[in-house]
This record gives sequence, C-alpha cells and structure tokens, in this order.
Amino acid sequence: MTLACVSARGSSGAVRTSLLLALALSTFGCLKADEPAAADREARPISATGGENEAQVIEIRTLTIAWSGAQGASEEITRTEAQADARAQNVASLARLPDSNFGEVARAYGDTPPATVRLSRGDSTLPSEVVSEAFRLRVGQRSRAIRTDAGFVVMERLPDPQTGPTEIRARHILVSYVGARMAGEDVSRSREEAQGLAEAIARRARSGEDWDALHRAHSDEANGPEGGDLGRFGRGQMVPAFERSAFALEVREISDAVESPFGFHVIQRLE
Repeated sequence: MTLACVSARGSSGAVRTSLLLALALSTFGCLKADEPAAADREARPISATGGENEAQVIEIRTLTIAWSGAQGASEEITRTEAQADARAQNVASLARLPDSNFGEVARAYGDTPPATVRLSRGDSTLPSEVVSEAFRLRVGQRSRAIRTDAGFVVMERLPDPQTGPTEIRARHILVSYVGARMAGEDVSRSREEAQGLAEAIARRARSGEDWDALHRAHSDEANGPEGGDLGRFGRGQMVPAFERSAFALEVREISDAVESPFGFHVIQRLE
C-alpha cells in the first residue's frame, strides 16, 4: 500500500464559542488506548444473532474526505471525486494499521474533525449504507470508505453507549481565563480564579438566583445566545467534557464547574 498521496490537512478555523460544533472535537487523540490487531479492524459480516451485532444503539466516530462540490464541502477543497476516493481508500487503510489512532488519523487527513455519532437501528438521519455498515462493525473495528453526498466516510465503532437520552436542551454560563481557547482580550483572571468564580455561580444558581442575571453579569461567551441557551443538541456536537456533564444531568439540574478548553462552564439541563 502506498500512502504517498495522503497529506495532512491544515489547521481548522475558529470554533464557535457557543460550543455547537459542526462535528465533535476530540480531546483524546493523543491518548492511545489498547486497540485490536489490524486484521480485526476491518468490518466483516457477523451473524444476525452474533453478540455485539444485536445492539440497538451504538456509537461511532467518523472522518470525511470530501471533493469539490460535495455537500457542505469547504471552498478550499479542490480535489475531484476520483481523487477523494483514492485518498479515502488510503486513509481507511491507514486507520487499520497496527497501533494507529483513529482520532489522530482523522485530524491529520480528514476534511472535518473526528465526529462522534450515536446511531439506532433504522436511523434515517444518515445514509442507509453508513448505518448498516456501522452495525456490521465490532467494537474497535474501522470501516472501509463509504461514499455519501458529503464525501467518503470512514468509521470506527466505539464501545456501546450507556442508556440515556440521545438529545437534550441545555444552557450554560462560561467563565474564561487567560490562555483558554478563544478567551477575549478583556479576560484577565487566572485558571484558579475562573474555577472559583464558576463554583460560586453554580452555588448561587442552585440557591435560586436568577439565571439570566447571572449570565449577563458573568458569562464570557462573546455574542452568545440569550441566557446561554444552546437549544437542543445531540451527542457528538459538544466538546467531550461538556457533553458528558450535560447528558448526565437531570432536567433542571445545575452542574458543578465543568472545565473545557474554553474555560469553566456552569450547565443547566432544560429538557
């Protein structure tokens, strides 16, 4: 196999401070977990009664190789569909090499950050071929490249998710600090000061203080939505630390201070 035609992409643009990402960011690309041998990573047919294939809900991580004119493709992408196909085949092979890390491969060679997606059987939000291929994978396996209107998709099946909601609505108050991602020039507090302030805000919100007033007084989210309301979002749309905390909350529950690359968040689940 030759990988000469596969080159790493450039850095992506700025991330919206509202944390609603086009696709999920991953923070554990550099933390290599024990992974299956290369021969076990490619999808193989599994019997309908065979163990993991009986799962009704699974999680996958994806990368996309687009071509000029593909749905949602950046104007910076100039490769043809044939070139995208060849690149995707090489990237899929690279992802199945021993000790390869899917997140690192996606960030280096994909046209979007690695995205984590939760799928149910019969899911109609993704192409049927992608869904059926995902359910043929064993945990830890990586798929072949699959053509979609948005580009060629390569998937990795993650450990089966815990039961729980697939979509919630939440709002947050962001307390940033010097050195946090996208911190404004007017932010001068240290990380420790930001954590202390966020913890105090969480206590005040739980005691019944007006959320909107707390948000106006303390949130560092530039041009964010009123009251920090993020609307409804599914799994894989937020940075991992934020998602884990938000989806673990009960409706109306308020979180402790949650740290992400953007700073410390106080989160309230609304639905």
